[in-house]
Amino acid sequence: MSTANIKTDLIGRKASAYAPASTGNVSVGFDLLGAALIRVDQKPLGDTVHVEFAEQDQLINSGEFAHVCPPDKNQNLAWIAYSLFKNKLTNPEQFPAVKMELVKSLPVGSGLGSSACSVVASLTALNRLFDFPYTDQELLVLMGEVEAGASGDLHYDNVAPSYFGGLQLMSPHQDTPVINLPNPDSWYWVVAFPGFSLPTKEAREVLPKQVDKSVAIDNAQYLAAFVAYLYQGEQTLAAKTIKDVIAEPYRADLIAGFKTSKQYLLAQDALAVGISGAGPTLFALTTDLTKAQQYKEYLEQNYILADKGFVHICQCATLGAKDIQVG
Repeated sequence: MSTANIKTDLIGRKASAYAPASTGNVSVGFDLLGAALIRVDQKPLGDTVHVEFAEQDQLINSGEFAHVCPPDKNQNLAWIAYSLFKNKLTNPEQFPAVKMELVKSLPVGSGLGSSACSVVASLTALNRLFDFPYTDQELLVLMGEVEAGASGDLHYDNVAPSYFGGLQLMSPHQDTPVINLPNPDSWYWVVAFPGFSLPTKEAREVLPKQVDKSVAIDNAQYLAAFVAYLYQGEQTLAAKTIKDVIAEPYRADLIAGFKTSKQYLLAQDALAVGISGAGPTLFALTTDLTKAQQYKEYLEQNYILADKGFVHICQCATLGAKDIQVG
């Protein structure tokens, strides 16, 4: 069969993917740790992408935050992901054009892995549409490459949990780039987005190029203890070990209300309070759903500064885009 006939036969084939939000760093693991999030009310917190083989290339932005997507598709992360995906195929000429719809449901610059969601959902949907030309590891590398263009640095702490689900630790080994840690299923994550954006590049610029040896030692101790407690099944101790000595001391002043809210929530027995990703979203941890509701009410009244702000109670999502099926 000729290439032209193959292309014609493929037109109309469709695929979709949903990528959950994630919290990068989890305070204790700067650029090394990330958790996928799912709302306890089961409503979506992430981005969806629909793709279809078509006569000509097209990108449609929809969803609550479609207005923040670049009007030029060549500046849109979803389309950048598609371009990279297709350019690295061994036989791109055998496939027709692609119509893509990005359903943008996460605010940009929120600290909830918004850019990662767009990238992960796009590449997962495309991999399904093209009949899985890439392995999980190869796809993860593509995700990291596109995400690096958005944030300014290569790190997998958002794309890995959004794709695989769970709580992911970045590995130094290229053949096994991520380690799936035990899921802290007793934790409730209260995540509060104040309604204003803090671009990742801006948040990274305030960080020092180097840290003191004592800070490096403290950071290693907290992260090592955190991982050890999770493997011992000591989820409460693990949560209490969450401390950010690397980024939060420099980023906290960029986020209105963060310090006051953290002080209040810790006084109300929150196990940990930190900045989600680069911010400005705040997260607070508890194992008590009633307390989580109380934290939510407080943050709605004292941390939300704009109409687009929100507070959700979440848990660590066991599934990521790789295994979530979209009807």
